[in-house]
Amino acid sequence: MTCLQARATKERLFNAYILKAVEDLALTRAGLGYGPAAYTRDLRLAGSIVKASRPPLTMCVAAQVEVIAKALEIYESDTKDTSYRSFVPLTQWKSLRPHSLRGKIWIVEKSGSSGTASALETFGMGEQVPFEALKPGAFLNLNRERSGHAVIFLSYLDSSGEPMQQYSDKVAGFKYFSSQGTPENGGFGYRYAFFSDAGCPKLAEGMKRDCGVIRSSNQRFLNTGHMLAPNHWNSKRRDQALAVFNATKSIGGEGAFDPMYFDGKTTDD
Repeated sequence: MTCLQARATKERLFNAYILKAVEDLALTRAGLGYGPAAYTRDLRLAGSIVKASRPPLTMCVAAQVEVIAKALEIYESDTKDTSYRSFVPLTQWKSLRPHSLRGKIWIVEKSGSSGTASALETFGMGEQVPFEALKPGAFLNLNRERSGHAVIFLSYLDSSGEPMQQYSDKVAGFKYFSSQGTPENGGFGYRYAFFSDAGCPKLAEGMKRDCGVIRSSNQRFLNTGHMLAPNHWNSKRRDQALAVFNATKSIGGEGAFDPMYFDGKTTDD
């Protein structure tokens, strides 16, 4: 990849703002407790306020929306661009229906979604890419034998937990940021995840592990991808997603979310 190509890719992706949001939330909202709730505080989305249900508790899928909301806030402050607010209506951030944006991020029953990257791609706001092609600030949904998690990818890890800038066959896992743990001691924080075939290496004090992740090239089991910068969002894909949502609004109610699968438990809680 040439320097010009690398610059174009960087400008097309929203990863830099996602990372700024992670840094902010890690400093200001970490460790406030994990629970089946959303969000640690009220969020501003689509130009309106989305009320938190049981602040400051939050769960992993809600954490992805909170990171996005903070990233967009920082983006607006930097660029003064507010056009992104009207890209999807407020109901898409509030509804848990199978074909709403939030419903797909939550992976509610019959959503057909595999995670945040899948949801963002459906609405023209992102793209799914292979795990091997991830850049820091990507979205990743992992699965274990009996549970799952939604996280922000920060770096690849080797078998001793050391960061790797590029993917290779030595990659044993990845560092991530999300909300996990217990109601008392959990919440936003970092974890060091390892694939089940890489074991569960002992790490330095303070480096909390998440072992037993299924290694897969199937986006269903390891859903990975990037959010795009707002000026690269695809309105045609958005319109298709909204058409499906509107066509199915009268069928059933809110979707069924499985809090037992997204229980927040990691190896070192």
